[in-house]
Amino acid sequence: MTSPSSLPPERDRSRQLMLLKLTVSILLIVAFLILVLPGPIPKLIRIVIAMTDLIAAAVIWLLGKQRLSD
Repeated sequence: MTSPSSLPPERDRSRQLMLLKLTVSILLIVAFLILVLPGPIPKLIRIVIAMTDLIAAAVIWLLGKQRLSD
């Protein structure tokens, strides 16, 4: 079995980029669903939670792109 540290750098980088895109996509989808789906949570709290998800997605994307650009 191949350990992650023995993978070629380009393959490791592409895997990390795919994971970064998946993480950001999930956060964006969850933020959208929190805003759209009805529920017992008041609208203001849903907006705050959705904005937190959007900010987290932006921060993760920026930090991930900076790390992977080296």
